Parts: sequence; structure tokens; C-alpha cells
Amino acid sequence: AAGHVQEFACFTDYDKELVCHWKVPAQTNCSKEFLLYYRRKFFSLTNRVCVPENGKDGLTCTCTIRPDYFVSGLTYILALQFNGTDTWNYSVTPALVVKPRAPKNLAIEKVENGNFNLSWEESYAPPSVLSGQPVIYEVKYWRRQHPTEVSVKAINYQAKSFEITASSLRRGYDYVASVRCNYTDYPAYWSEWSEEVEFHYDYQVTAEDILQMAVPVSCILIMAVSVICYFCFTK
Repeated sequence: AAGHVQEFACFTDYDKELVCHWKVPAQTNCSKEFLLYYRRKFFSLTNRVCVPENGKDGLTCTCTIRPDYFVSGLTYILALQFNGTDTWNYSVTPALVVKPRAPKNLAIEKVENGNFNLSWEESYAPPSVLSGQPVIYEVKYWRRQHPTEVSVKAINYQAKSFEITASSLRRGYDYVASVRCNYTDYPAYWSEWSEEVEFHYDYQVTAEDILQMAVPVSCILIMAVSVICYFCFTK
């Protein structure tokens, strides 16, 4: 039986669903070979059943349970059947396996100082348990042409925006940004990275650029004048 079930785990968005998944051999038909029975510990003696589906990779089975509510003390007793035989018993407390939904509605705009302000919205609203709970974020951004060169910034305070400084960017490139979150009272998992937003850092000549160009040009002019004067006086 153990050969049919590996890496069994569950997580929840703590709002609408509890998702359990496990690895299986290729060619497994999850809905025909497995059933997942579940019940609330202490509150129910009646088992409900979840029929799993094959994951997109073809190597996992996934069962989605939609509880009536979420509270901190809620625990589920799970029993997994393979071809009618109990193969796996498990208990899960949703509050300990929260994987929040990713932030939504990302937007980015250039501000007067030349930096870029990235903003987003929380994916939870009342009466969701997570709405208004302490949350931290991570922002990552990278040049679209160089996706392996990623900058990641942690935001350890209650904010829904982040200013990407122009000094951290290279002019003339397209950039991509994304955000993820973690609720500090339910810290088991970070969310997935949000949908991406793109922006372009135009090449604009700044006072610093002018100064950087002026110094070597001035040096060259001074040297040229010095050489000319030298030849003028030596003749």
C-alpha cells in the first residue's frame, strides 16, 4: 500500500477549501483507484467522501475539500482508500497548514522622483478569517531578458505597496515584478507568487549622467588645450 501513496500533504487557503495531494505512479487513474474519506474530529462521526482528480503533471492525485467553516481548533480525520482498501490514515489541522492566496490586482506606476511604485491588494475580505490579519510580503523583480537575475525584497510591515528605486534598475530594459505573502499568525506556507506586472525603464539623461560625462570631457579638453598651448609657445 505504501508504494501507492507517497508525500501525502494538505494545505488550505483558510477561506474556501482544504486541498490534499499525494504522489502516485504514472498512469494512475486517481478517480477510479482512490477515495478520500474525511470527518471533523470531535464534531462528527459521519465520514464524507472526496473523489480525487489527477494532477496536471500526471504524477499526483488531488482532493479538494470545501469545509463549511474554518476555526483554529478544527481538525480533520482522513482515511485514504486504494481500490477499496484503507491504505493511509492522517489527521490535519487547517490552521497549521495555511497557504494563503496570492496578492491580486498588481499595478505599477512611475513616480516623480523617477522610481516605480508597485501596489497590490489583499486577496481576503470580511468575513474571511484572514482578512485584516498581520501579513508580510516579498517583492521580486527582474529584467525580462534575464529572468535568472532576480532581486527579492522583504516587506516586514503592513503595507500594500513598494517603491522600486531607479538606481536598482538598468536603463532601456523591460522589467517584470511579482508579490507573495505570508500571514504571520499562520506561517506554515508562503502564497504562490502573484500574477506578474511589466514595466519599462526608459533611458533618461540625468544630472548625474551629465556630471559623469562632463568630467572626462573636461579632462580631454584641458589636455588638448595644454598640448596646443605647448606647441604654440615652443614655436
